Amino acid sequence: MMVVDPRFFSSYKVDLAIVRKSLAVADGILSCVLDVNGNVIFIIKDKNFSLHDRHILLDASEIPILTFQKKHRSIHRRWQAFRSDSTSAKDLIFSTKKRSVIQRVTELSVFLSDNKEEVVSDYKVAGDWKKRSCRVYSYDGSTILAQMHDNIDPCIEADKDTYGISVSPNVDYALVVALMVILYEVNKDRKKKKIKGKKKGSGRNREIKDDNEDTDGEKEEEDEDGYEDEDDEEEDEEDDEEDDHTD
Repeated sequence: MMVVDPRFFSSYKVDLAIVRKSLAVADGILSCVLDVNGNVIFIIKDKNFSLHDRHILLDASEIPILTFQKKHRSIHRRWQAFRSDSTSAKDLIFSTKKRSVIQRVTELSVFLSDNKEEVVSDYKVAGDWKKRSCRVYSYDGSTILAQMHDNIDPCIEADKDTYGISVSPNVDYALVVALMVILYEVNKDRKKKKIKGKKKGSGRNREIKDDNEDTDGEKEEEDEDGYEDEDDEEEDEEDDEEDDHTD
């Protein structure tokens, strides 16, 4: 199904590679999405100093395709994607939200803009960037539409920040890339809130120690991908109570 742009809809399988944080620019960080020949298909721009963690998906000519951002104070950590560089409600294409408050593995429901009731999602995305296990599913989870992997084509110079994605035929791969990035950001936000909560809880009883003394087991460090392992169960109720309950 074509969702974003007919240019990025194919009747055959498409293999892509996301190269994260490949270039820093004045107002943000750029990541690139390449085809199997190493040609740039998309550029992902992460805007610096953005209140809503705004990202812009550009084509190879740097023309905006999608703008997606976190909705402020959403109980389900909702993200919204808009056409081109707009953030107007009339240009909304899809939105995502967590499928449940407590999750062991992050799962997001995806709703197209004409799905007003949101009783049944249009797509589902789940997984972990660290383990390269991210997948996009059909609405009921029975069919894998796209999945992340580490089998990068030899034409692409791959490193730890390169992630392969295989997209099934007749699936909008601009949509897939946007969903993968949103999933990464939701996982990263989980880790930040978890660390913040632990530091807040332990800080009440922690004594100040000498600068040269190590404190084993008290300092939380992020892994290189910025979020926790899947084995850690997420506990978001306390954080979500602070949110405005209008989604």
